[in-house]
Amino acid sequence: MSALDLGLNWRQQAVQTDVAAARVFDSCWRSNATGLGFFTRHDLTIATGNATTTKSAMTPLSIDTHTHIFCWGENPEQGYLSQKTRRGWITRLVLSLTGLRKEAGATLSEKMRNRLLRQLRSSQLDFAVVLAQDAVYRADGSRDDDATHFYVANDYVLALAAECEKVVPGCSINPIRKDALRELERCRAAGARLIKVHTAIQGVDPSRPEFEPFYRLAAELDVVLMFHTGYEHSCTVVSQQYTDPRKLARALDTGRPVIAAHCGTCAFFDREDYFPRFVEMMGRYDNLFGDTAIMASLIRARSLKRLSLQEESLRARILHGSDYPFPPSRLPYLLRTGLFPPERKNPLDLDLRIKRSFPLGIGYENRVAELLGIQARQPAKADA
Repeated sequence: MSALDLGLNWRQQAVQTDVAAARVFDSCWRSNATGLGFFTRHDLTIATGNATTTKSAMTPLSIDTHTHIFCWGENPEQGYLSQKTRRGWITRLVLSLTGLRKEAGATLSEKMRNRLLRQLRSSQLDFAVVLAQDAVYRADGSRDDDATHFYVANDYVLALAAECEKVVPGCSINPIRKDALRELERCRAAGARLIKVHTAIQGVDPSRPEFEPFYRLAAELDVVLMFHTGYEHSCTVVSQQYTDPRKLARALDTGRPVIAAHCGTCAFFDREDYFPRFVEMMGRYDNLFGDTAIMASLIRARSLKRLSLQEESLRARILHGSDYPFPPSRLPYLLRTGLFPPERKNPLDLDLRIKRSFPLGIGYENRVAELLGIQARQPAKADA
């Protein structure tokens, strides 16, 4: 049975049992531009008199395209933060705001892992892309641990995906490394459909011609490349100029989808604003996408409004992303969420709540499913 036949069959069942359930279906159908493959069945409980009947309906998937896992460094092979990053004010602020030290776990790395899995499993999200972070590499392709301030191994993220069905692995490869092509093939074979390149922290200028073999192989393997764009503040950077969205032209020329993380947005105090250049590149390339990671923060409070005012053709290529575990800020959005939104207890849900209040295009929450081949989990069959 095709997805269309299955969907229509579910609607017929809904009509026979409850008109309200059918309306839920119709609303979901109209709000999804890419098909039933990105819907999941949920139980809709409707009270009828003294009896309560559970009915099946379909709602669009909710997918977070941009989340992080950090490792403190107890096992450096899994990942680490440098001493400089650990002592940084942003790290200390996030530890304080999130209350991470109270989380279950013998080490800070365990606490971070447990917090991510607990909050993801309890969130409204169906899936979240959890990103690894490759190291800094020297010009000869050798790894430079002394210059690496933030590292998470690809295998660590792949293991998280094997443990939690909501985790979609997003590996990270610095194309400067000697074995970049081999690592790209390995990650793809392990199930990763998205590769992140952190331009500023990893010291990668995406416009360099020697990266063309890497871009071509990613296209051949049907891998989506994500590049950090816009100024970086959480960690020591090699160059902020590498985050200019115009530098993505070489990767975009392959014709395959490319995600400009953060849409080139910068903080209100940064000396440059790369968002207009992101808009320019979106007009030039139909295969360019952007995500909304970190846009619900205080220092980027105007970013969502600016993005929502763009043409519909641009907003149709915007993907939901939170930048978890960096928490969203409620203060700029109180009129949209209220003082005490129920989602405030889970930063993943609160970030989604804030962004749902902006007109970011039909399919904003699940558009990435088509790019990464994410399928709705099949509902468990009831026992006969």
